[in-house]
Amino acid sequence: MGETMVTTREAEVTANTPQQALSIIRGVIDVVPQAAIVTGSGVSVLQDLVDARTFSFQQIFGIAPTVQGHSGELVIGKLPENEAVTLAVFRGRYHVYEGHDWSVVTLPTRTLIEWGVPELILTNAAGGINPVFDVGDLMVMTGFRDLISEKWRGGLIESLKKFPKECRNELSERIFLAGMRLSKMDKEFRPLKNGIYAGFTGPSYETLAEIDMMRRMGCDAVAMSTVPELLTAAESSLTAAAISIITNVWKEDVVIGGHEEVLEASKAASRRLDKLFRYLLSGRK
Repeated sequence: MGETMVTTREAEVTANTPQQALSIIRGVIDVVPQAAIVTGSGVSVLQDLVDARTFSFQQIFGIAPTVQGHSGELVIGKLPENEAVTLAVFRGRYHVYEGHDWSVVTLPTRTLIEWGVPELILTNAAGGINPVFDVGDLMVMTGFRDLISEKWRGGLIESLKKFPKECRNELSERIFLAGMRLSKMDKEFRPLKNGIYAGFTGPSYETLAEIDMMRRMGCDAVAMSTVPELLTAAESSLTAAAISIITNVWKEDVVIGGHEEVLEASKAASRRLDKLFRYLLSGRK
């Protein structure tokens, strides 16, 4: 059940396209995972995959992430609860605010598309805009506002005139249903929330004016990732859904912490997220 670090000279030097990354992966593992997961800042799930193999992002993509809480590893292995299920878990991601262009930020997603993986579940650590949210809540994204990609940079006002982009699908409905069942079976498992996500470029946290603006726009949570992956998956056969871990909630007279507090809240909520993934992906009814 231990993980084996895979090292190749080719990966360290030349793997900077989906085709090259996939060639390196297939040189070690000749299987197409049933699903992939991307973990956000401080999120820790599925640490005990069976017969796991680990690749660093540097090896397969040629670039390592620079953000604390993103280890930059791809782990491929079998789910202990059902070893017929193989998963690909990306522990970390690339962000626009790190200085990467769109092709780098979407590189893991485009590799999954090339690989033929059918489903992708994205996670992120997000600030709660909806005042009824609590720290540690898990929010299934039903839609999002894109304030990250080049498409919105024609002007903020024009972007705000548009409705949120829908991202509800069969996978997100399965996630929400699994959460409902778990909350009935386990009193410690909080019912899942759902809502609209606002994707900002970052890396600075939002001002109070921006929070007020997003609330008026009907947004429930905000962070600095996930939108690039969703937009990329939507142009392919890859079905993608996303879950936000609410690491802080913007309320009057409440002091909001920084990245360290985000990481701590992510760790605490990761236990519930881990339970959700095992229930959902093992095929339990």
